[in-house]
Amino acid sequence: MPLNTYNPNRLKVQLKLAINRLKLLQQKKNSINKQQRKEIANLLENSKTESAKIRVEGIIREDYFIEALEILELYCDLLMARFGLIEQIKHCDPTISEAVNTLIYAAPRSEIKELGQVRDQLIGKYGKEFALNAIDNKDDCVNERIIQKLMFSTPDPFLVNRYLEEIAKTYNVNWKADDIDLISADLSSNSQVKNNKSSSEPTYTALPDMDLLMSLNNDAKGESNQSVSGRE
Repeated sequence: MPLNTYNPNRLKVQLKLAINRLKLLQQKKNSINKQQRKEIANLLENSKTESAKIRVEGIIREDYFIEALEILELYCDLLMARFGLIEQIKHCDPTISEAVNTLIYAAPRSEIKELGQVRDQLIGKYGKEFALNAIDNKDDCVNERIIQKLMFSTPDPFLVNRYLEEIAKTYNVNWKADDIDLISADLSSNSQVKNNKSSSEPTYTALPDMDLLMSLNNDAKGESNQSVSGRE
């Protein structure tokens, strides 16, 4: 699929649309979250703790995702406020670099079609190599909180219990995690921290952007063929 040609007017329109869509999606997810918390409170009230734990993992992931959407909305607002830097400067200005890199990285994971359009325009403006650096998070150019919030991993057991206790408190349900559960969760949490510290590898990886990779490969093949033809 060919990448879009950069058009400043189109980028500005898509940024405005993306901001509106991000707001709406946050509202929708918060509303669904509220209903799901009530359902989890009912499970706790009926002593269905294991079912509640499974359900609350989804709540935690959604909360992380909503936080990510909030950050992306702020970055879109920033680009709108500093749009002159995009129009007037060929290279990405340092004051908007993190916002641009993060939007390119996060757009495919955001469920927002308009963010995909923003991403295409930013790639058209700054180039495919710039985009690949963002996707690979080269030199930590992407906001670390976004990477963490968009990770698909099992929530920490300690956090699961804390969420359940807070839900029980909100809906006046008499429930607290068992001491054994708390000790087990604490040990699990400490083990994860030690493993992360002892490992030199990052705890997250960026999924490759196949459109960009294929496009770059085709460019490289074209350059190679031209070089061979020149030698002949």
